[in-house]
Amino acid sequence: MRRFLDMPVARALSLGAAVMFGVFFIAAAVATGYYGREGASVVAGVLSYVYLMFAVVIVGHWFVTRPRGAERAVKAYLVHHPTMASWIGEPLRVEAPPMPGSDGPGTASVTLQVSGPVGSGTVEMNLARLGRDWEVLDAVLLTDGERVPLAAPGR
Repeated sequence: MRRFLDMPVARALSLGAAVMFGVFFIAAAVATGYYGREGASVVAGVLSYVYLMFAVVIVGHWFVTRPRGAERAVKAYLVHHPTMASWIGEPLRVEAPPMPGSDGPGTASVTLQVSGPVGSGTVEMNLARLGRDWEVLDAVLLTDGERVPLAAPGR
């Protein structure tokens, strides 16, 4: 189950549906042999409820563990930044410390550890929250003794 929880939600639900269909195919064939059509209907009903419970667990886990507020803005900024892909590589792993809360306007400085297949480093960021969402004002990647500025999107 842990592997399903670590996958993206859509992939986990699709793979779970494929597994359930395979189980249904075998179980329905066996049930039809013993009980006729009614056996296949019972198997279909039971497996549909099992899949619904599986979907609730997968989506619920995603809902509880999804990044919020500043953490979401920081991870999206770093994962989609082209400079990070060239210096650190993809997939990028971001180790975020506790992020600032989401109450009212404010600014924050954050230091994160990043790693990937090409290398690792530290990112220093300044964040601001004026409206509802956090924005990255500026960021610098420190890797292999070099300071690489990470330009904000659209600048």
